[in-house]
This record gives sequence, C-alpha cells and structure tokens, in this order.
Amino acid sequence: MENTWVGLLDCNNFFVSCERLFRPDLVGKPVAVLSSNDGCVVARSQEVKDMNVPMGVPYFQIKDILKKGSVTTFSSHISLYRDISRRVFEVMKREMGQVEQYSIDEAFFICKGSFAEVENMIEQLKNVIEMEVGIPVSIGLAHSKTQAKYAASMAKKSAGVKVLNMEEWSTIITDIPLAKIWGVGGQMELKYKANGLVTVADYLASDKQRLGAIFGVVGQRLYAELSGYASPSLGSSSSAQKSLMSSRSFKNPTENIDVLADAIAYHVRHVAADLRRLKLKASLIRVSINTSRHGDFILRGGTLDVAFNDSTNDTFKLMAAAQKLLKQLYENDVPYKKVGVVVSDLVDSNGQQGSLFVEEEVTRKQDRLMEIIDNLNTGKNKNLVKLGTRLRAKEWQGRQDSCSPSYTTRWSDVARVSAK
Repeated sequence: MENTWVGLLDCNNFFVSCERLFRPDLVGKPVAVLSSNDGCVVARSQEVKDMNVPMGVPYFQIKDILKKGSVTTFSSHISLYRDISRRVFEVMKREMGQVEQYSIDEAFFICKGSFAEVENMIEQLKNVIEMEVGIPVSIGLAHSKTQAKYAASMAKKSAGVKVLNMEEWSTIITDIPLAKIWGVGGQMELKYKANGLVTVADYLASDKQRLGAIFGVVGQRLYAELSGYASPSLGSSSSAQKSLMSSRSFKNPTENIDVLADAIAYHVRHVAADLRRLKLKASLIRVSINTSRHGDFILRGGTLDVAFNDSTNDTFKLMAAAQKLLKQLYENDVPYKKVGVVVSDLVDSNGQQGSLFVEEEVTRKQDRLMEIIDNLNTGKNKNLVKLGTRLRAKEWQGRQDSCSPSYTTRWSDVARVSAK
C-alpha cells in the first residue's frame, strides 16, 4: 500500500491556458475568460486574480476595472477547450494507463513505486504534456483521492509537482481547515463546526464511530480518505460522472420552435459524443427551455425528461427523445432565452447487458455508425456531420464578442506560418 499512490493532474487556469496556447504574447499578462453570452468571469489568469477580481462576477460590473488593468478578455470557446482537454488526457492515458477523468481539466491516476520513483514519474508526465500539448499542469500524489487533491493545490504553489507522503501529511493537518478539503461544501463545513471540527487534525482525532453516527457514510468515507486508508483504485467513468449537461443562453430571445430545435440538436450532439468518448450510456435525458429571468414571461418555460428502456449513447435515439420533449414544452408566442440538455443515470457501456428485444446485429451497426460519425467529426474536417441541424445557429448562439478563432476545430482558422 505504501508504494501505491493516487495522483491528480490539474490543468492550470485551463481556459486561460487554452487561449494563451495560441496567443503566446499573452503569457505573463492579465487574461480573463467570460461565460456563455459574455455574462460572468469564469476563468482568470494569476495576474487577474492578483487584481482581486472574483470568480463569477458579472462582466458589466468590472468591465472598467479590466479595461484599466489592460486585461485581455475572451468569450468562452468550449469546442476549443474540449479539444485541448481531449489532447491532454490522451497523452496522460498513453503515459499512465488507466485514467479517471473528473472534469474537463482534471483526472485521477494510480502509480506505484518509491517516493523518488513516483516523483520522477510525475515530473516526466508534466514535461511530456507541456511539451506535446502546451498546457501547463500541476500534479499531486498521495495515498487517497482527497489527499491527492490537496497535494495538487500545493503543487500549484510550487514547482508544479508534489508527492505528499503520510509523514508530511501528519505534520500539516493541524493547519488545514476542513473547508479547504475537496467535497466539503458550505453546509457540511457549518455542520462540522457545530460539532467542534475545524481542521483535518480535529476530524482525524475524533472517534470514527461517532463520526459515522453524526455524518453517516459520508463522514466515514471522509475519515478514510483523510487517513489515507481509502482503497487506491479508480472507479469506472460512471462512478466519477453522474450526468452530462450542455446548455447555452441566446443573444436574443426567440419564439421560433425551429430555432429552439436547432439549439437542442446542437446540445444533444455534444452530450452524445461525450458519452461515447467516456464509454458511457445514459438512461435518462432531460430537456429544458427557459425564458428571461427579467421579463414578463418568467414563469413560462419548463423541464421534462424521459427514461430509456435500454441505456444509450446513440445520437439518433437521444435526438428523437429530445425533440419530442421540446414539442411538449414549447408554447406559441413565448420568447425563450435558453435551452439545455442533460443526460443522467449513466452506466458503463462496456459492462451493460444488451436487451433481449434488440437484435445484436442492429446494435453493432448503430455503434459502428456512431464510431464513423465521431471519426469524421474529430478528423481533418471538424464537426463535418451535424445530425439534426436546421442551420439556425446564428439565430440562437449567445453573444461572443471576443471569441478566439477555432484553431483546432475549423480548417479556415488554423494558424498559418510563412517564411519570408
């Protein structure tokens, strides 16, 4: 066990790093990335953080501050960020084997060896990713996922790698507030404080049975994680990922159901591709269409979902279900401002038992078709096959006044280098 380590790789200021990857002139300069529809700040370079610009602040409130500080702002370019994320984790899988992706910019892995061996291993991993992809990363290594998460935060403040063994962990826990621990949200923090638990040391000094009685399974699991006794294994993608969502606000409201259907199709294509990439299938799809929160139609709109008899990651099946839900939700003469698609109740596609009522040959053909579509959309012609499109994207896409080119997802935007 002592020679088995859990690692967490975290891409540094990921959205900002993706933008800087193609704008090296911005390295070391203040950069901020805005949310969908250019509403809020969702990513900040260290220079912007040092200006005390908070995460999530509405852009209009700090627009003058950013301008005065010569901050370069970008609209979110999710397709670019997804593609760079894919490249990072492909290299990571090649180097480390099994990887459990936790988010667009984080993934867990397991390695074995002595302190010196694993330290050298993650230094090499960091160098390979930064050389081949160009994204700066931090890597933390410890004896549980929770400890690894904290080690990664320590790595960000140092040289980018941190191996946290039990000896060092035991010396720093008195200075680590539970609020800084992964998974301890505001409500749980208050509950811990109410029981006299403020630091990690307080928690580990408590009786394990008492923690279980007060906080249940969650409390016992946290105790095991903080103790480094948790089994250092990676769960399947389904255990790490409970749902997938794609949504976006429109620049202008629309009453046209064709425009809404085009937006729904866009979101379905994305979640379906993500399901297949993560080797997952969904048992439920949920569609939401919403109006502006500041208009006369605030109480209109809504959400509906449908469960599948057999879990699926087939774009055609997901699309048909989503469009049917849209027709049930839609009302004439209501100006809609946002649509979204969520797939949930995810299961591992490799371990799923097929239905008795569906021919295996049909399933194989559908899977092969989806594979071909994914290959076409991730090859030289990015997003070549757009199932369900009604060519209305310009009417529903959000405001993106400062969107960078699609450097890796559109041939016309590929950077050109010429010799004089």
